[in-house]
Amino acid sequence: MFSALYDSILNLDLSQWLAMITSPSFKTLQLAIVVYVGLLWLSIIIWVTRDAISRSNSLMFQVFAILLNIGFPVLGTLLYLIIRPGKTVMERYYEELEHRLILESIQGKAQESETEHHPLKILHKKVSKKTAKKEEENQPQEEKTM
Repeated sequence: MFSALYDSILNLDLSQWLAMITSPSFKTLQLAIVVYVGLLWLSIIIWVTRDAISRSNSLMFQVFAILLNIGFPVLGTLLYLIIRPGKTVMERYYEELEHRLILESIQGKAQESETEHHPLKILHKKVSKKTAKKEEENQPQEEKTM
């Protein structure tokens, strides 16, 4: 079936080809293809723009990525996918924040263990125990006087 169609297209002479190319239905098909490719190109430019802005604070990189995709639509997109940063600015920020919080919690635990055995901490515990005993002893005397 397809081979018969293929053979009939190949066996057309020049006048038949010109008639087919200049027909209104072929012009409509050409326009639809051009509009589709144009919208695809525009959507790739918009995606690259948004992605470059979210992945880098460098204005030079953002402009380079956009111009690369405007100038070379398919090749520019492939090159952009190779050179773009692996993480967005927000991903890097949250990762850094997480690392900082982990370090602070580790350092806090280390400081707690150091201060727990510190001589002043031990002295403070002893003094607080003595004052608690004195307060207990004083409470029954105050009740008797009332």
